[in-house]
Order: sequence, then C-alpha cells, then structure tokens
Amino acid sequence: MNRLIGFLTVAFFTITFLNCASSSVGVATSNRPIPNTTYETTKSVEKTFTWYAVDIVLYGKVISEPPFDSIYESLMEGEDADAVVNIRYWNDKSVFGLWTRYRFFVKGDLVKFTQPATITPPRTKR
Repeated sequence: MNRLIGFLTVAFFTITFLNCASSSVGVATSNRPIPNTTYETTKSVEKTFTWYAVDIVLYGKVISEPPFDSIYESLMEGEDADAVVNIRYWNDKSVFGLWTRYRFFVKGDLVKFTQPATITPPRTKR
C-alpha cells in the first residue's frame, strides 16, 4: 500500500511540476486598413480565448477548436465600433502530462469612424 501511495505521489508531482510552457507576444496597428480616416476611440476591450488538446508524442487531437476566425468580431460584439486599433496580444501553451492548454489574449481599442476615408489619387508625371 505504501508503494502505491508513493508511486501516485511521485506521478502527481511529476505531472504537476514538470510541465512545459511557452508563449509569444505581438503588436498590430489595426484589424483593417484605416488610410486618411478620422476616428474617435470609444472603448478599450480585452478578451482571453482558451482551448484544449490531447498530445501523445507525435499525435495530437484538439478537443475544442481555436477561435481565430472570429477574434475581432467577438471583440466588437455588442459595440457600435468600426475597427479595433492598437492591438496587443499574447499566447501561451501549457502542457500538463497529455493535456495541453492554449490561451490567446487580445487587448485593443474600439474606434468609430467620424467621417469617410479620403483617398488621394497617385500623381502622374506629365
């Protein structure tokens, strides 16, 4: 019985304390081009997206799908905004035994355009 308790204790501490984590950070100006457009900042927003996977050496199976296709739409959801500017993001990956947790954190400012974009035509040489 003592051997079983010792084995379970060692297994628990191995999985808990010998995990792996990695991360990356980035900055973007906006989620859409804003040339020569005046706008006003309405609100700062931030959101964290999390999904999980099971990784067994060379094989990995995602349990829930990553939300990358709808990140900016979910930031602007329920708000009267035209774009997200001053985007800051980070993501990390934590491995706990066979389980892997992915997190993606996005922070930015919502803006509303005050007047339409004015695009100046390129100059041509005569």
